[in-house]
Amino acid sequence: MESSARSSYQIRQTRLALLIVSLYSTILLMAPFVYAISRNGVSSLESVSTVLFAMLSFWVSLGFWNAFFGYQKMSRLKRSESASKRKSISLEVQEQTKTAILMPIYNEDPEAVIARLHAIIQSLRKVNAESGFEIFVLSDTTNPDIALREELVWSQYLERFKPSINIYYRRRLKNAQRKAGNIADFCERWGTSYDFMLVLDADSVMAGETIVEMVRRMAADPKLGILQVSPRPFNRHSLFARLQQFSAAAYGPLCVRGFCSWTGVDGNYWGHNALIRIRPFIDHCHLPILPGPRPLGGEILSHDFVEAALMRRAGWKVRVAADLEGSYEECPTTLADYVQRDQRWCQGNMQHARLVVSEGFHPLSRVHFAMGVMSYIASPLWLTFMLVTFLSQYLESFPTGATVSASYVMACMFGIFAVTMGLLLVPKFMGLSCLFRDRKQVTQFGGPLALTVSVFLEIFFSVLLAPVMAYYHSRFVLMTLMGRTVSWNSQQREETRVSAKDAWSMHWDVFAFYGLLGTLVASLAPQMLPWFAPILVGPLLVVPFAMILGSARFGRWLTKHQWLLIPEEQAESPLLKSMQEVLNDFEQHPVVKTGEDIFESVLRDINRTTMHLRIAEATNCLAPEDQEKDIELELLVNRSDLLNAPIEVRRRILTDAKTFNRLAASFQQA
Repeated sequence: MESSARSSYQIRQTRLALLIVSLYSTILLMAPFVYAISRNGVSSLESVSTVLFAMLSFWVSLGFWNAFFGYQKMSRLKRSESASKRKSISLEVQEQTKTAILMPIYNEDPEAVIARLHAIIQSLRKVNAESGFEIFVLSDTTNPDIALREELVWSQYLERFKPSINIYYRRRLKNAQRKAGNIADFCERWGTSYDFMLVLDADSVMAGETIVEMVRRMAADPKLGILQVSPRPFNRHSLFARLQQFSAAAYGPLCVRGFCSWTGVDGNYWGHNALIRIRPFIDHCHLPILPGPRPLGGEILSHDFVEAALMRRAGWKVRVAADLEGSYEECPTTLADYVQRDQRWCQGNMQHARLVVSEGFHPLSRVHFAMGVMSYIASPLWLTFMLVTFLSQYLESFPTGATVSASYVMACMFGIFAVTMGLLLVPKFMGLSCLFRDRKQVTQFGGPLALTVSVFLEIFFSVLLAPVMAYYHSRFVLMTLMGRTVSWNSQQREETRVSAKDAWSMHWDVFAFYGLLGTLVASLAPQMLPWFAPILVGPLLVVPFAMILGSARFGRWLTKHQWLLIPEEQAESPLLKSMQEVLNDFEQHPVVKTGEDIFESVLRDINRTTMHLRIAEATNCLAPEDQEKDIELELLVNRSDLLNAPIEVRRRILTDAKTFNRLAASFQQA
């Protein structure tokens, strides 16, 4: 009890310190800025730029000091307890607890999904913990061909690998409320049979000892509602993916430890790779419907932050386990895929702005909401600041009798720029410093020279990429405020080559926007062109830049030279090895022959037909009978036009037992 009180006091002190040093840094940045623009009077444009600069300075300062606190935490670790050597203290799962591992999927590659689950099963087997777990594949798939493939892959995997953990498959007839609704449906049907649920994403994979340690911690703390482990991206090869993987591995632990230093039991939930206590989740985490029209009203899209806030409001602890590793996900491999995902996240996070001032939430939950919103609106604020500064210089040039020279102002601005860049880049070198304390870690990143080169490569590409993402985030925020909604489709997870035509069609607007901006600056305020040059380079080269970022060939070339390496590539990950075992088996024994229609394959095989109908009936995935639709489907059957039928018709057939049986009979007789 005394230890808990001391820890709570330290966290409150850290929060206060974070706020004070962030505000102090903001003031230090603001002082020369205000001094430079106020000596000759302050225009309305300069007043606007001052407010914008204050907001942006505080945001940058907050990120820097969060990383600094993380650096302090990691510096205090003994060398023998460095991140690369830390292991779970206990591999014992409490016998009285039962955990469901949930894999929600939506139009995903079934073979890849089952391969990830196999890796988890094998990893749990190594620590003799299979008995405490059961797995649920929760499908929201709407594509009927993929839905049939899911059933075949699941069935074949059970037959060929005979896993030591039960794997259940369920598909919903209607995917109401997306992933949040998918999880809620599980809780309603089967949740009360389990103590905890480990929520994964379709691209998630976790080490067995990490899962076991998470269960041990939750079982040991009866007030712990959510335990989140930060997922690290891996298993991708394009340059863009390698940049994400390296930065997460090299700097991620620093930022997560900093985050944990001031959040404590008021942490957050990031939607997957987290263990949740089911009973309080069912009781308290029902998502509200926001008033007003979409996109800012209606169903909550980004459910994770809200569920964490609801859990905390009910008095349950929400923690992030910064010391646990073995938690992975796969990341977008091209700039276009990343942008598409960010657009969905932006719309979801913008809804949280309304929750910042809602009644009943813990103050730290409001902070999490606000930070999520700020992560997107910082970009339009930054672009607006740049444009306002440019207009101010153009419209309000310095008078002849000015009390402060233009060169002095430029010197002040250069100092501000240098300090700001330091706040953004120094955390990366803090991460590098932490890695250099452990020789084994340095070796895992390719050695001291390769690691150092990798950091500078990541910084170089990040600087080029930042204004590109600033444009996209600004556009997404504007579209959301204008009432434009986005569809939540399945993610593109495979490596894809980006051609010049594709890059231009996807990113021409970035080139056009910054091209126009550069032309205006060069024409109207050429003295500011040196300040805008670093911002313009990346966007003006966005087409070849996007092609290079999406190149798996270039990424593998970097791997060959040991640049942008992550530890999982130096020593073959057991998880990757287990995944590849299943993928190789499906390649040798595909569920459907090349070129064969999957519907026809199922309808011609009485065993597969029976299996589909049993699954559909057991999971309530058969649609209620409709006489008019039955007549339409009978006409389709009579025309024998199934293979050319549109996807909507095939979807209806899949959930209509009567028609499916008739089709199967006709195919099997033929």
